[in-house]
Amino acid sequence: MDVKIVNIYNNEALPTKGLKSGHGESFHITIGNQEILFDAGWRGRKLMHNINRLGINPDEINKLVFSHGHGDHTGGLPAFLKARTVPTPIPIIAHPTVLEPKSLKILIFHIPMGFPKLSRKLTEKVEFQLTKNPVEVLPKLSTTGEIAITERPEKPGIEKRVFHKVDGQRKWDPIIDDLSLILQTKDGLVIITGCCHAGLLNTCAKATKLFNDKIKAILGGTHMMHYSREDVEHIGNVLENLYGTPELYLNHCTGKKTIEQLRKRFGSEIVHNCHVGTELVYQG
Repeated sequence: MDVKIVNIYNNEALPTKGLKSGHGESFHITIGNQEILFDAGWRGRKLMHNINRLGINPDEINKLVFSHGHGDHTGGLPAFLKARTVPTPIPIIAHPTVLEPKSLKILIFHIPMGFPKLSRKLTEKVEFQLTKNPVEVLPKLSTTGEIAITERPEKPGIEKRVFHKVDGQRKWDPIIDDLSLILQTKDGLVIITGCCHAGLLNTCAKATKLFNDKIKAILGGTHMMHYSREDVEHIGNVLENLYGTPELYLNHCTGKKTIEQLRKRFGSEIVHNCHVGTELVYQG
């Protein structure tokens, strides 16, 4: 069965398709007659422009999955829900802490950057399914579930300036709600990430632990824009020596310097562009 994955929101768009770019991430995934949205970007107007331009019908999307609760991955949700006309609530699969207040500290100020507030009418359109455990979203497509701190021996993709509220108090956020998707294909695993705050290598380890298969490809954001050249070189060594050099379709928070360093090492046949409008098809 063919599995089609289309990037519908990230920092760069294919200029020839009339699509809009924006800070954030979103993938549309189709397996058979089932469709899901993985993340919803930041700006609802841009998300819906791209959805409409690509001929995607919001009423035909069966589930939503959120990689974590930051606004550049969840902010497009209200606009998406307003566009849906079907009466049945859409399931939202995410970590239990995805809805907690989150902020970005700039100087002495905390800028809200968490899950968007939903009106009562929009809340009635969703059914939250929140769990730390891996979940089968569709046949052959599952979440990693929580990648705990003890499962993060490699460098994660986290920031000193991000905070969340614990018992009403702001504390530094290890972004424990971060999760990715794992697609099982005939040629190996395809890992689809939002920001991969848990760390790319930690996410790869969790995927192979769950499914005991080689990694065919990695798609999405990996939050390596602040990694040093040595950090990225280490990532490349492990991807090559432990995971057999999977194809990389990295975007969003990966960072252009990181992508170019990996492309210089592995070549353009391994490190591909992943713009808004990029479409990939795998055999499930």
